[in-house]
Amino acid sequence: MKYLSLIICSVILFACAPSKKKVCEKIDDGIRTYLEKVASKQNKELTINQLTTIDFEMVGAGRLDTLIQQNYSHKISRFLTLQKTATNQANSKAYLDSVNYYAKLDSLTSLQITTRWRDPKVYYYSKTIVNMTTGDQKLVDTMRYALDKSFKLMPLL
Repeated sequence: MKYLSLIICSVILFACAPSKKKVCEKIDDGIRTYLEKVASKQNKELTINQLTTIDFEMVGAGRLDTLIQQNYSHKISRFLTLQKTATNQANSKAYLDSVNYYAKLDSLTSLQITTRWRDPKVYYYSKTIVNMTTGDQKLVDTMRYALDKSFKLMPLL
């Protein structure tokens, strides 16, 4: 009797969970909606030839903060390179200000990461194949996107 109730509970649990294919389709719809909204704001024509999510994982806010922090580090290194190659003092100062700004954001994000441990995994982090044309630019790549529980895309800067 004990085993029978355990089997019935597990069958009900697996029957109620959405399939991976359905979740991938919802992720695709969320990404498509976001891309169309951005294209319309920029007054560009968008043609999406292929948008297929091939995999996703559930992540917490700490993982998203880590991704944002990596983006800040990339921007800091880019502005440092631009500062070294700047020809006049005004541009060099502007690049240094940008470096300082992103360094502050990076340190604040580091503090957030240290306070978030065992955070609930409430975000989808997808691996999506994108084949689209916007204006005169064509993009064919495998992209990573973060979406919330309602399948709204979260820009990671």
